[in-house]
Amino acid sequence: MPHATTPATLPSPSLLIAVTGGPGSSKTHLLAELAAAQLARGQRVEGVLALAVGRRVPHEGANEYWLRLIGTGRELSWAVRDESLNPPYYFEPETEKKLQTWAARLGSLPPAPLLLLDEFSKFEAKGQGLMPLWPVLAASAPHVVVIAVREGLVGEIEQVLGRKFDLCIPSSDPAALSRLGRACEDFGEWTRIGLYGGASGGLEMTIGSALHALKLPSGLVMSSLQAAMMVFAGTGLSQPGRVVWVPFISGGLKALSPAGNRLRPMLAIMVQGLLFGASVQMLGWNFVALGLGGALVGAWAALQGFFLQYLLLGQDLVKAYDTAVLWLADRWHISAPGLPWLVGAWAVLHALVAAGSALTAWKLKQPPAALQELIEQENLSTPPLPVRRGWQRLREFGQWQFWLPLLVVVAILLSSGQPWESVAWLALRFVAVGCVLIALVSLLRPARWAEHLRKRGWWGPALAFSGALRRRETRQ
Repeated sequence: MPHATTPATLPSPSLLIAVTGGPGSSKTHLLAELAAAQLARGQRVEGVLALAVGRRVPHEGANEYWLRLIGTGRELSWAVRDESLNPPYYFEPETEKKLQTWAARLGSLPPAPLLLLDEFSKFEAKGQGLMPLWPVLAASAPHVVVIAVREGLVGEIEQVLGRKFDLCIPSSDPAALSRLGRACEDFGEWTRIGLYGGASGGLEMTIGSALHALKLPSGLVMSSLQAAMMVFAGTGLSQPGRVVWVPFISGGLKALSPAGNRLRPMLAIMVQGLLFGASVQMLGWNFVALGLGGALVGAWAALQGFFLQYLLLGQDLVKAYDTAVLWLADRWHISAPGLPWLVGAWAVLHALVAAGSALTAWKLKQPPAALQELIEQENLSTPPLPVRRGWQRLREFGQWQFWLPLLVVVAILLSSGQPWESVAWLALRFVAVGCVLIALVSLLRPARWAEHLRKRGWWGPALAFSGALRRRETRQ
């Protein structure tokens, strides 16, 4: 194919892998083995393999190349060596037309779980060879794409493809086949995590946001749901600790919703994920770990508000509570528990309920039919995802809920005889710490998380988050 083509980018949830090596380095053999292994597992595989005929000198181009269409096994004459040309190959025009027909047919079928392309060399780097097929193949949204890339051309091929490779595996690596197989399996697991994370975010954006908007306590309900969703998502994973990303996706989506873009909900959900993930990472996937993980999720839901206020108000929060308790005892002869006892009892209640929810989910192993349907279809009526800038989070200062604890504490301290100077310093501390926290959260821009994660080589979490975000945007 002598003409160039316009790059077309794969949908962001797709996984793009390069198998690198020079001519005759067994790249084709490796792709063929991968195809055979996936077909043996009942997976559909599409793509083309380049069959070299009459290689004159090892590690140089062959005299002739044929293409084998993996889906049908059909073989087509593709390129014949011609030293009068530069590069020295003549491509068969009839094969070019047949390949275009094959690529167009893929667009009418469900997305292929695995697409193999062999091999991308100097021709493809110039937009020739197999590259003109790329826009049509990318539009068919294959799940995992593995491309054999001539050694030293990865950067040029990426530029023409319009996207960087998520993984580059040398064909000389003894573990190359197992790494490719593992990546295909991991794709399924990360897709599952993204599906549950998106569904969990939908629950947060609907039920959670509704409770927040109505000023009703939501910690007990949402922490129990979050614990159950993490158990359902983690059941059957090869690495259960990956379930930590479910709340990160959920919190990221909730942060984009009109009623959930505040400091506390976003931090609360993400810390819950870290606590649950740490439990299963250290203790494994068992009764004890899941019960402890659920309890930690519930306890944090109960305590996070207190911890945040303590961070903002410091020891003056405890002083104000003690003053109020003494006033009640003196004026109304009402005794109240100390603050540690009160907070502890509230945390224990949440821990027990969330632990029970997690263990119930562990026993069920999969969500009830109605919830499973919601998860698979993500049939949740969620608000649009607005584009928010960092400075817009300063609107947190306009929320009366943000100022109410400070006003209550200030009123109690002043009534107990505290000097105005100490109260003024408390207010200054409250505003300063609040600004720092909001600034830190503003650096976390959920819409860009997938991009940053992918750049750092964390293709799995990037795939999970971008998939959840894309599905949410597609439905709106």
